[in-house]
Amino acid sequence: MKKLRVLFASFFCVLLWSCSDDDSVTEIIEPSFTVQQSPDDSSVYFFENTTPGKENFYNFWQFDIGGPKFADANGPIERKFEEEGFRRVVLTVVGRNGSAFATEDITVTLPLPDDTRFLLNPENLLHNGYFAEGSGDDFSNWGKFNGEDRITEETSEVQVGFRAAKISNPVDGNPWETQFVADEVPTTDGEKYTASVWIKGDPVVVRFSTNPGVGGDQYAGDYTVTGDWTQYSWTFTANSATTLLALDMGTTAGDFFIDAVELVPGESALPLPSNNSELLNGGLEEGTGNDFTNWGKFNGEDRITEETVEVLGGSRALKVENPADGNPWETQFVSDAFDTVNGDSYTVSMWMKGDPVVVRFSTNPGVGGDQYAGDYTVTADWTKYSWTFTANSDTTLIALDMGTTGGIFYVDDIKVVKD
Repeated sequence: MKKLRVLFASFFCVLLWSCSDDDSVTEIIEPSFTVQQSPDDSSVYFFENTTPGKENFYNFWQFDIGGPKFADANGPIERKFEEEGFRRVVLTVVGRNGSAFATEDITVTLPLPDDTRFLLNPENLLHNGYFAEGSGDDFSNWGKFNGEDRITEETSEVQVGFRAAKISNPVDGNPWETQFVADEVPTTDGEKYTASVWIKGDPVVVRFSTNPGVGGDQYAGDYTVTGDWTQYSWTFTANSATTLLALDMGTTAGDFFIDAVELVPGESALPLPSNNSELLNGGLEEGTGNDFTNWGKFNGEDRITEETVEVLGGSRALKVENPADGNPWETQFVSDAFDTVNGDSYTVSMWMKGDPVVVRFSTNPGVGGDQYAGDYTVTADWTKYSWTFTANSDTTLIALDMGTTGGIFYVDDIKVVKD
């Protein structure tokens, strides 16, 4: 700890003590203090004045150079820093015969944010279908139309992410007496959609319905829950431009859990979210900083960086920043080679959002047998872009050619699936 004596400052005499000849004078000594970082939060420190006879002096703290003054207290002082970086902590001790101070330099690091992200099926039309958003027994984008006190938060029995819903029916009743309803989503009148939910618990009866209280209701058959997580699905034809999806769960007394409620176009429910791809690290989760395991930056390396905020699923995505228009291959992100069957069909897909830039897929850059997809124009919302190609070799590289247009955009969830 650095220490420095400061010469007597006469104005403190006037402010703090009278100058009577009868006053006893306590010689000021070198101040000292201890520093302890919280083991639970790297941004929190505890400082304690250990100067002998400190009660005979006026003591104050500054937690940065030229920062505001804080009076000392009995015992440790807790300080939470809001920004990272160098700090010089100063303890000043003032007495009648002068003042002195002690300093200690620390480097503050803020704790990493809680990583509450998880894989999801981006095709899901429902908002908050995995119940991650909300707090306590409230679930964002969901309404408890009936049986509010029966629908509560669950954090142990979870199928996707870190939060599910627990249903506790005290007695048998009508299906609608425990009713959990998703916010409406756009649908196309006359088109088919499939709703699905994962449930486990007591052998209760549950069903789907649509548009409670709105009109044009439709009802699925009853499902009987089992003791293991099981997916239940229902395909229906939309009869309006928007649809409310309801879970009617009041028929049977018992306790059970629900998670991963999805609504997708078509006649098939989706499997649980996963990276079911021929590609390695298509979710871009593996690697550190601006490096992505199993991917190479063939061109424009400094334009391709890690993104941790604008993320579709998991905790990392790709940020691309093109300073100007150019050739497609001037910003090029290329997968490791993966096995393919020569002559068989494969579909590659990715999700993008950002400025309206032009992007394309290609195969095997620098290897030979290149194939090229058409151009896709990125939109401001996460959108899926797909291309089907026929493999022309026993292994294939997938390239994202992204240098055509100046702008900033984000890429996540790249997959290759054998058709």
